[in-house]
Amino acid sequence: MLRNILYILVTGTCCQAIAWSIGVSGFVLNDNFEPLPYATVTHPKTGSWVIADEEGRFLLQTYLLSGDTLIISRYGYRDQLLILNGAAQVHITLQRDVIPMDAVEVQRQVLPDTTPWETVIVTETDRMSTIGVYQRIPGVLLKTYGGRAGISNVGLDGGQAEHTKIVLDGIDLTSPQNGQTDLSGIPPVFFQQIYQSRYAGTAFGSGAMDGVIQLSPWFNQSFLNAATGSFDFKSVATGYNLAHNKTALQFIGGGYSSAEDYQFTYDDTTYNRNNNNMDQTFFGSRMQYRPSLKTIVKNSVFLSKSDRGVAGSISFPSPHAKRINTLSLISASLVRLLPSGHIRVHISRRANDEQYTDPDLSDDSRHEVSAHALKLNYNQRFLKQLKAFTALELRSEMIKSNDVGNHNRTLSAITASLTFTVLPSVLIRPNLRVDGGASFRETTTDLYVQTKVPVLGLIRGRMGNGFRLPTFNDLFWPTGSYAEGNPNLKSEQSNYFSFGMERNFSNGSQVSLEWRERHTNNLITWTAGDDFVWRPLNVDETLRKSYSISFRAPFMTQNLSVSGYMTGNEMNDLANDKSLPYVPTHTGQLLLQYSWASGTLDIQTYYSGKRYYSGYDDDYNPIDITLAAFTNVSLGMHVAIPGWNALRLHFTTENILGADTSFFPEYPEPGLRVNGGISIQL
Repeated sequence: MLRNILYILVTGTCCQAIAWSIGVSGFVLNDNFEPLPYATVTHPKTGSWVIADEEGRFLLQTYLLSGDTLIISRYGYRDQLLILNGAAQVHITLQRDVIPMDAVEVQRQVLPDTTPWETVIVTETDRMSTIGVYQRIPGVLLKTYGGRAGISNVGLDGGQAEHTKIVLDGIDLTSPQNGQTDLSGIPPVFFQQIYQSRYAGTAFGSGAMDGVIQLSPWFNQSFLNAATGSFDFKSVATGYNLAHNKTALQFIGGGYSSAEDYQFTYDDTTYNRNNNNMDQTFFGSRMQYRPSLKTIVKNSVFLSKSDRGVAGSISFPSPHAKRINTLSLISASLVRLLPSGHIRVHISRRANDEQYTDPDLSDDSRHEVSAHALKLNYNQRFLKQLKAFTALELRSEMIKSNDVGNHNRTLSAITASLTFTVLPSVLIRPNLRVDGGASFRETTTDLYVQTKVPVLGLIRGRMGNGFRLPTFNDLFWPTGSYAEGNPNLKSEQSNYFSFGMERNFSNGSQVSLEWRERHTNNLITWTAGDDFVWRPLNVDETLRKSYSISFRAPFMTQNLSVSGYMTGNEMNDLANDKSLPYVPTHTGQLLLQYSWASGTLDIQTYYSGKRYYSGYDDDYNPIDITLAAFTNVSLGMHVAIPGWNALRLHFTTENILGADTSFFPEYPEPGLRVNGGISIQL
């Protein structure tokens, strides 16, 4: 009874974030039109405020009307007044020298050209969808193992999930045990915007070979919502925001439950998918404190507990297995602002306790994995044409497992980056990072060059390399009858180069084209030897060539906006001259958003091309199998109650066409989902 009462009071949905998108987002720039970190954006009418991050990004969620004023301030720069005119995305330029606030700037929608991050706007429909938000990232390949209860992770440009770093509020979410991030344990309520960079190896080191996806927790409004839907889905969520002159506090509590038992067809036979239930509860809090104009203190706590059934594959089902995973994420930052830079100290902790039980096989295991990190950043502009960034990082990783045993390792890294503005239209940014540990030393480089050309817009190119260390599972899996780890593994290595063009238009429209090529070797693959024992070896080598075309066209008509992308992949395993398994030849996404005075309508279409993998025929001879292309269409409608804009109704449908969207045929997805909900902004 007590558990049910607590569930109703504080639980919420991992498929919904805040009540709805209200507010303004964008970038703060310096007078050199580069991202300006840690400026404060304040809405005097409500007293709400938010601090921009290290890339100058911000999202202020509060009641905003056309004609409202924002105050943008930062130590070492002139305060700026910004008069809003209704646009949802802006950028603000601050001038040096602190003088009385007297400037007024009308907002614009053009994003800065110098930022290395691609922004993904999280819609109301994304927040009620299990996977829609990640499908909005160009080049992302979402890998799922069936329904909400299945493990989900992502890779970029057809690469492995171990090669893409997921970061939440500066906390590295990668598990040192398997090198992956299970996205099903990260409720979307914890973040409201996503930023992607394909070339952040010098910032994040091991595991960022293909890029980084940043999840930004901008929540700064109070809300209450509830939802229900297909497969016995139920959820309730609540959040509270408290902002004073120097302190802002946010709290979020939540949870959801879903049964997700369904029928599916495989090889012309219909089966029942059982033991696919998921129960999740979570809590998050964030504090921002400004004791002075020069000092900022920030901390955050994110906790989630997932209790799920483990249905297993079609060939080897596990009707009674279950997994309970408790994940805790903690971070704290101290920022000291300088007239032309800043110093930042950041500490973080990621820990999870996973317990797996299968009474049918008497197979129980427990894994306690943690990682602690300390980062010291120094960012300084020495001249108008020269900016320097240096960082020192210390990291420790530990595991206590009845499978792998007890192990730990300590890592350290130093990073240096220079930004040269050679001419007003030419920028060069070389980056160098050196990582070291007890048995390894890795050097990561990245060289970025961009220039502006009349009519064509921004032209950019870069080249560099990355690496990934072996995981605890790879190194220390115990010797048994069928498998053993390999303590002599080398780091995986990757080299890349890219060329791109981007054209921004005055109304906020944008077209971007990019070609990328990656050569990866020493890939760690578990392979059976002559003794039939599986061991991880550095045997694979791949070559990936990708292109992407993305666009954004806000307000093509008065109320309609369109955005989307198309990607092409040519992926070869150089060891056998075959395409990489399960990687689609093409992917695409199209989002149509129609807004009116009291609501919005979203229609999102995701396309995945043909995929290939190796299998066996009826006589157990190896054959190549083709998975058909599919199109996944989702719809969301969100309407305010007449006379009470704080109350909003939500309706979403996922996979309207009932397409087979399974990533692995052995792990089927449930198909059509219908959800309905209500939200109140407090």
